[in-house]
Formats: sequence, C-alpha cells, structure tokens
Amino acid sequence: MKELMKHKKIHQNLITVTGKTVAQNLRKKINVDRDVIKTFKDNLTDKAGFLVMKGNFFSSAIMKTSVISKEFRERYLSNPKHPNVFKGKAVVFEGPEDYHKRINSKKLKIDENSILIIRGCGPVGYPGSAEVVNMQPPDRLLKRGINALPTLGDGRQSGTSESPSILHVSPESAVGGDLAIVKTGDKMTIDLNKRRVDLQITKLEFTKRRKKKKIKKLNNQTPWQEISRSNVGQLEDGACIMSRDQYLDITKTKGILRNSH
Repeated sequence: MKELMKHKKIHQNLITVTGKTVAQNLRKKINVDRDVIKTFKDNLTDKAGFLVMKGNFFSSAIMKTSVISKEFRERYLSNPKHPNVFKGKAVVFEGPEDYHKRINSKKLKIDENSILIIRGCGPVGYPGSAEVVNMQPPDRLLKRGINALPTLGDGRQSGTSESPSILHVSPESAVGGDLAIVKTGDKMTIDLNKRRVDLQITKLEFTKRRKKKKIKKLNNQTPWQEISRSNVGQLEDGACIMSRDQYLDITKTKGILRNSH
C-alpha cells in the first residue's frame, strides 16, 4: 500500500476502521523484503489485476486479468485487427455437478472457440456462492496443449486459480438475471478494450427469452440456507445482508450490546 500511495494509485484521505486516514495508517516505517513484495516499477506482471466488465445480459462482472498467460493472449487476444477482443460460442452448465458430468461429452462440440459458462452458483443459487467459475477445458483439448478456455459465471474462483475467468456475474441466474436465458450455441463477444461481454442475439430474441424465463425453485437443505437466501444481496454489492444499511451508524446504538456468553 505504501508503494501504491507513493505512486498516487490509492485514495489517501479515506477514513479507515482505525479512525485515521489511509495515509496516517501508513506513516510508520515498514521493513519490506523485496524478494517477496516488489516495487511498483519492478512488478511481477505489468497492468495486472482485474477489470470490471458490463454486458447486455448482466450489470457487472469481474475479469481476473492478472493470470492471462502468454498462450491465452496469443490465442484469443492478439488479432491485429481487433486486439483484446474474442468471439466464441457459449457452452452452458447448470452448476459444477453438470460441468463435471458433461465437460468431456462430444455432443457439446467444445473447441478452442468455446466460452464455458456456469450458472446457479451465486450467493442465492448455490447458496453462498462457489469457487467454480475456473473451469478447465475437456481432456481432448488439454492433450492438444489448450490449457484454458474463456470462462464466465455467477460464482467465484480461488485467488490462486490460473484461469482468466469472468466471474461474479450479477444479477445471478437464481434471482432472475439474464444469465438464465443464455443457451449453448449462442455467439458472444468479449471486448477487454470496452470492458464488455455481449450476447449476440436480436432484441426480439431477448424479449422472447425474457418472457419465457423461469426461475428455478431452490431447495433449502438447512434453516441457515433459507435465512441466507432470504437476506443476502448480490456479488456486485459484496453479497452482504440487504438490511445492513440500518445498522451502519453505530452512534444510533443505545447502550452497550449485551454479552451472550
């Protein structure tokens, strides 16, 4: 954070939970091992991190760009006429169980131009959201040296995953998000320059599919799942309890909370 502050990449005057600003918290001298934490100019990967994406079938998503490999970039993002733009066909899975069951099915005709999509994995659908968006290609593509396909979903993925996924798609399919209307075979365009993911279907087709959209009835296995699903928000807002705003101002609390020990 001190490196970021030095290069004016973070807001320094924001108040933190300590009651002090970010800058005030970072005034102390910190000894840093440069073999572990690099300087801003001597970074591990240039222009790495995340992109906030938008699309015509969701309001926001996050793309993990820090793990885009040289092979992935050359294969999908190096068209000289349209750099950082990829077009492909959707292959849709209804959750991780469906993905593991069908990923090697020849009927899906998955090739290097496929975009793997998983849904039903958000805060409400899973519930709790799941680290499942980082899907790997079918075995036959792996044997050909294609180690990663573009992937997209309304769940999460591990911070250690090497998959350059588009995740946290909000609103999720389980609450009626348009991810629910995407079909296997649909053409899609991913444009990192515009930070967009767009489904290539007509407005008329959008209207038809939205009218026929069905939200699956969710089976609560525990009371905690029911409570969570009834109160949780979307990943674009942190998947927080929706009524949290009522309790943010701690000055309105009357007295000290009772100890429940």
